[in-house]
Amino acid sequence: MSSESLVDSAPSPWRAWTNLVLLSLRRQARAHWLVWVSVGLLALSAFIVHINTSRGRWTMGHFRSPRRSGITFEQRLVQVKLAGQVPWSPEARGVHFATTAAWATVTHITSALPRFSNWIVFFLFATFLLPLWTLSFATEALGREREAQTLIWTLVRPIPRPAIYLAKYLALLPWCLAFNLGGLFLLCWLGGEPGRTAFTLYWPAALWGTLAFAALFHLMGASLRRAGIVALLYAFFLETVAGNLPGNFKRLSISFYMRCLMFEHGQDYGIGPERPWIYLPVSDTTAWLVLAGATAALLVAGMVVFSRSEYLDVR
Repeated sequence: MSSESLVDSAPSPWRAWTNLVLLSLRRQARAHWLVWVSVGLLALSAFIVHINTSRGRWTMGHFRSPRRSGITFEQRLVQVKLAGQVPWSPEARGVHFATTAAWATVTHITSALPRFSNWIVFFLFATFLLPLWTLSFATEALGREREAQTLIWTLVRPIPRPAIYLAKYLALLPWCLAFNLGGLFLLCWLGGEPGRTAFTLYWPAALWGTLAFAALFHLMGASLRRAGIVALLYAFFLETVAGNLPGNFKRLSISFYMRCLMFEHGQDYGIGPERPWIYLPVSDTTAWLVLAGATAALLVAGMVVFSRSEYLDVR
């Protein structure tokens, strides 16, 4: 046997590690109950966005004045336009034309992007859907092998444990990014023109939020049994509920910094927290540093936990 063939057949830690990444990537493709729940929520959210878009709910045209009993803004705008048919003087007609154009802009254009952003992106996607979609894959990278008692076959590989942990993270990340960014794109595409604008503004924040959430839930999968249940409780209570409370407690949530990035990207469109003196957002630089630092810190913590754990529940 030649020396070149001996070199090719010699064990390679790098080749073993890349094979582990590819194997873990294929294993993530096996759908489980959390993934089916995520698919169902995506379908339900897409249906809700489609219904609101088809009915023109992203603008203020359906608002009534007085509330509930008055005519809609759309009907009032028609009345204002009809009033312009009166033979007024050129000066009065110019004032009427400018007022009508400003009213139409506020009613139909200016209000659409902020309303879509507040209800679909900030409230539904950032604080609820993205964490849930991420934990559907991140908690299963190690948690499924622990429950199936097949983790021992991964641990006996001639690969350091920190490298195994990192390989599992890199394998789950494409699925999380595809689901989160793809889901955001679908919701924004169904939202019409304001939705398409929203996607161009907010996808970088969704990317960084996915990295941080994936690192957190991957750590849970390495350190806790039934990590999916614990991650669900965390997503519902800390991210969805506590993440929207006034005060500084919400700064413990990842979605807070993700929304701060979104606010910074949307400020040119007049988008921001409704009560900034209560919400107290941070700058985009601070939010980016926190998300990047949290991702790195959680990965390092996960490597340490995974390296020191005995995993006596595997056999």
